[in-house]
Amino acid sequence: MRRWAPALLVIAACAGGRVVTEPQPPQVAPLRFGVDTHVHLTMAQGARPLFSGEPGSGELTWNPRVRLKNQLEEAHLRSAGIKLVFGALWPPNATRPGRSALDESLDQVDALAEFTRRRPGFRLVDSAQSAREAVSKGFIAVLPQLEGGEGITRVEDVDLLYAAGVRCLTVVHFVDTQLGGAAKGQLQKNVLGVRTGENNPRGLSPLGRAVVQRAMDLGLLLDLSHASEVMMDEVLTMAEARGVPVINTHTGARALMDMERNLSGPLAARLAKGGGLIGVSLYDTQVEVLTGDVLPAHQHGTCDDVVAHWLELSKVAPPERVVLGSDLNSFISRARAGGQCANGLRNASDLPGLFAALEANGVPRAALDGMGDEVLRVLEVVEARASPAARAQALSLRREVLRRDSSHFTVGW
Repeated sequence: MRRWAPALLVIAACAGGRVVTEPQPPQVAPLRFGVDTHVHLTMAQGARPLFSGEPGSGELTWNPRVRLKNQLEEAHLRSAGIKLVFGALWPPNATRPGRSALDESLDQVDALAEFTRRRPGFRLVDSAQSAREAVSKGFIAVLPQLEGGEGITRVEDVDLLYAAGVRCLTVVHFVDTQLGGAAKGQLQKNVLGVRTGENNPRGLSPLGRAVVQRAMDLGLLLDLSHASEVMMDEVLTMAEARGVPVINTHTGARALMDMERNLSGPLAARLAKGGGLIGVSLYDTQVEVLTGDVLPAHQHGTCDDVVAHWLELSKVAPPERVVLGSDLNSFISRARAGGQCANGLRNASDLPGLFAALEANGVPRAALDGMGDEVLRVLEVVEARASPAARAQALSLRREVLRRDSSHFTVGW
């Protein structure tokens, strides 16, 4: 029967029978300079053997429920106009004998460098200038972002990470660390679907405060994703005192889904006022809408939820300060088909449909087209506020980074 299927489809069509085909998203021109402030290009290395595939590997899921298979392809990013991404590095737990959390973090930086060597359409960058140059030459620029400072046990470790190439630091991840408190209820919501609605009272530790100060000295972009509200407030206070913008690379609006992991209106407004950016996640669990319909004919569980969170954050922050922070290739499920995205958000090929839905609901096309410009602006300000002496001191450690267990660390810049 299987070998006759094509012929039967043709006969049905000729006989007037209707052949059911997949809904086609609208044809949308690529963004002029799109950005994604949180994608995992090397999750297959960080979460081996659980996660499979990477851009260019030939493995790609088309099922929005599948969490552990590649959701990114270079051609899809290009068709959406994504020219700059933050390459999120998720260090696995330090379970291998003789290896620390810092070892694992540095190993992930090396894995990202190796990824760009074997996938020549991507170019590793370490500054706003190098990102501009990479984009001008047709590459997708990749800025290394360490998701979680578990490996930082002394201020000098920040220098080592900077010397290795990290340029964005997410201070904490899922759990409290020696640096401070993480947003409460993340694991319960992600694993069990249970929302606590509570906040973590813990903010920055003394070491955490020193790390944040050193990061600003070095020109490391600080990411508030996953932090407790107290920590976010404290980091913002420190950054405001120095005129340094910060970012929340992948979040949602707490007004629509009340959990500490999402940004409250006042914090979102304050972050944007300081010149920072807010990245909207595609994780369906994080961007659920629990306060009723937001859009006309809102279909819950579809990309309508993402659009609603984007619009809600754009009420308290200028539209140009709200960008994409997809979290693709993390352990996330994504919007099902329906609503304003014909096929849902199966993988990066559906981003043009999301951008079309955002524009149809009032997000200015200029704000979408200029996401990359905004990120480069933030990077330039962060770099301008840095200490040249501190950066020179950190970069002098590059040789030490290269000496560390050469079977794992072969960083090449």
